[in-house]
Amino acid sequence: MKASAEDQNLLIDLSSIDGDLQRLRHKLANLPVYAELTDAEHALKEHRSAAAARAARKEPIEATIAEAETKVEQLTAAITRKQSQLDSGEGMDSRQLMVLQGEIDGFKESRDDVEMSQLEAMEQLEAIEADTASDKAEDERLDGARLALVKRKDDEVAGVESEIAGVQENRSALASRIAPPLVEAYEESRMLSGTGVVIMRPDGTVDGGLDLSLIEIEQIKAMAADEVYLTEDTGAVVVRQG
Repeated sequence: MKASAEDQNLLIDLSSIDGDLQRLRHKLANLPVYAELTDAEHALKEHRSAAAARAARKEPIEATIAEAETKVEQLTAAITRKQSQLDSGEGMDSRQLMVLQGEIDGFKESRDDVEMSQLEAMEQLEAIEADTASDKAEDERLDGARLALVKRKDDEVAGVESEIAGVQENRSALASRIAPPLVEAYEESRMLSGTGVVIMRPDGTVDGGLDLSLIEIEQIKAMAADEVYLTEDTGAVVVRQG
């Protein structure tokens, strides 16, 4: 294929730019902030799940407290009623009064037990509410860290994308200066094998991990300076150096 020395040099420059683009795209796809953000989101999700489980304990504890309060009221009312009967003693003999006193003592003991259970439940509720306040503060901290990482990710992505756009603009400008058939051959080889263009040195060695046969090397050496060789297997454009 015919290709002026200038076009050959420009094609090498184009290949270098494509290498820059490949590195930038790899950088964009593998920014460390992605993993950091994933970890932050996972930490927030785990915290919220644990916090929800802790908060779920509140409702049954509140129900226990309310139930205990009702029982205390009922027992207090029963004690008051029985005590009134005992105080009047009307129509009751000593044995009946003793039985009544026993009932009052039993009600009081039951009320003491219920009040103790109620107190324990209230202490549990207080601990849950303290956990809730602590969980809220931790949620705000974790979510703040996540949001900061989201902003950092957006900024870093925008920065790399801006670099890519600038390099692509330079690439388009450079490609427009090269003969279209040469660019087409280069692009076709890139799609086929990812090679595009390789440089052959005076000793016949080439870069890019490409191996040329002795016959190909002799053919290339015999070509005019304004010609390039296209390899048979990958279609790579071979440009001579020196």
